[in-house]
Amino acid sequence: MKKRIDYRFIWIILGAITLLIRWVLGAFPGFVEQFYSRALFSVIRGIFDYTVTRLPFPLFHLLALVLLVWLVSTIVKAIKRKRSWKQRLGNTALSLLAFVSGFIVLFMWLWGFNYARIPLETQLNLKPHPLSTEEIKTAFIERTILLDSLRRNLTLNDEALEPNLPVKLEDDMRVLLESALRENGYTAPGNVRARQIFPKGTLRRFSSAGIYIPFIGEGNIDGSLHPLSQPFTIAHEMAHGYGHGDEGTCNFWAYLACKRSDDPYIRYAGEYSYWRYLRSALRGLDREAYNELEAQFSSGILNDLKSLKKSWAEYPAFFQAFHDWAYDGYLKSQGVSEGLKSYSRVVMLVEDYETK
Repeated sequence: MKKRIDYRFIWIILGAITLLIRWVLGAFPGFVEQFYSRALFSVIRGIFDYTVTRLPFPLFHLLALVLLVWLVSTIVKAIKRKRSWKQRLGNTALSLLAFVSGFIVLFMWLWGFNYARIPLETQLNLKPHPLSTEEIKTAFIERTILLDSLRRNLTLNDEALEPNLPVKLEDDMRVLLESALRENGYTAPGNVRARQIFPKGTLRRFSSAGIYIPFIGEGNIDGSLHPLSQPFTIAHEMAHGYGHGDEGTCNFWAYLACKRSDDPYIRYAGEYSYWRYLRSALRGLDREAYNELEAQFSSGILNDLKSLKKSWAEYPAFFQAFHDWAYDGYLKSQGVSEGLKSYSRVVMLVEDYETK
C-alpha cells in the first residue's frame, strides 16, 4: 500500500527555505526593491484587489471564521485518534510547527519581504537624525500655531469638533496616498482597502487602532476609532498595503496624504495626528517645558485632545504590556531596529523632508 505524503513536512521545509531567503535578501535591498517590491508584489497586490477584496464585507471576519473552523477541526481530529498521549503530543507539536511554517511562507511571499526593501530615507535622499530638545520644542510650537489656525478655519467653536468626514473617506485617502507615493517616485499598484472592523473595540482591545493583514491583502481600522484619528490611520494601513513595512515610514506617508487634502477636516486631522507625535516626544524630553506650553493651548485644541483621550479610555487594551513586548520583538526580527519606537521616527522623517 502506497504511503501517504505528510504535507506538514513540506510546509516545514518551505518555511525553513523562506527564512533562509529572507536572511540572504537582507543584504540585497536593491534586489528586493526591483524584483519583489516593484514587480512580484505588484502582481500579488493586483490579484487581491481584483478578487477577494471586492467582497462587500471586511475579509478580517472571514479569516477569523476560517481559523476558528480549522482550530476546532484540528482539535476534534486529535481527540478522535486512538493514540497514546506521547503520540498525540508529538503529532500536535508537528502540526503546530507546520502551521507556524505555513504562516511564515505565506506572510513573507505575500508581503513580508518588503521589510528588506531600500529604506525610505535612502530613496528620498533624507538624512533623519534624532532632534534635540530645542528642535523638538521649536517644531512643536510651530505645529501648534498651524493647528490652531487650521481649526479656526473649521470653526470658531471651542468645543470638541463634531465629526465631519467625507462619505467616501476610504476612497479619498487612497487617492491622496497614491498621489503622495507617485510624486516621490514610488509605485502604487492596485486598489488597497482599509475597512472598519466591528464590533467596536475589536482591535483596540489588543492595543491597535488598525492592522494590515497580508493573508487577505486588506487593511482595517477599528470601528470605534475617533473621527480625528481615522484619516491618518486609514492612510497608514494603506501604506502597508502598498508595500511599506516600517511603521515610521507608514506614518510619514499618512501625514503626506492628509496634508495634500483639500478637505479642511482631513487636513486638520492629519496635522493633529502628527502634532501628537511631537507632543509625545517633547513630554518625554522635557515635561516642564511641555507643561508651560500646554497652558497656552487654545481651548479648542485641548478639548479635541480630551475627546480623543475619552475615546481611547472606552476600550482599554486587555494585554497592553504583552502586546508591546511581542510587537516590539516582531518589528526587530524584521530588521526594524527601533522596534515600537519606529512609530515616532515619523518626526525625524517629516522634519527633514519639509526642511529640504
